[in-house]
Amino acid sequence: MSQSGARTTRASGRREVAYPVEHVWLAMATLLPYCSVCDVSAIVDSPGDPGLGTEFRAFSGQISGPLGSGDIVEGGMPGAIVDWSPRLSVATRLMTGSEDVVVRVDMTSASPDTTLVTISVEMTPLMKGRLAAAMTRSSYARMARRTVESEIEKLPAHLAMLDPADD
Repeated sequence: MSQSGARTTRASGRREVAYPVEHVWLAMATLLPYCSVCDVSAIVDSPGDPGLGTEFRAFSGQISGPLGSGDIVEGGMPGAIVDWSPRLSVATRLMTGSEDVVVRVDMTSASPDTTLVTISVEMTPLMKGRLAAAMTRSSYARMARRTVESEIEKLPAHLAMLDPADD
């Protein structure tokens, strides 16, 4: 997808949380129709349960009105689940007009009741020419770092959305 010569920019961060891996997995590997923490709606385009290869479209904000199965919605950013390793890792790729963004969540049990969560972001510009890529490299590095910081900051809110009784 990326142009030849485009460099991927990576950033990652870690946080230990007071939830077992199973809880973290359920909270982080779910494509919600609307996530109030992120203010993002997702519409799954693939049939069946979510897993590797599941395609979806992400929209800023909450989509108004109920959508039925098979409804076609225009716009949004196309995405796909590119890694699905239950209770270990999940990664999604979003394709914007100017870059591919992969967000990966890795989970490692730190104890029976705590999990070390690593969130990584990879951004690959989709632009032509080395000069354009070089000019934006520092911008992508800042954007990747800010995205990781934001996702790490939102982690407790994502985990709190899932009732521990649902584990």
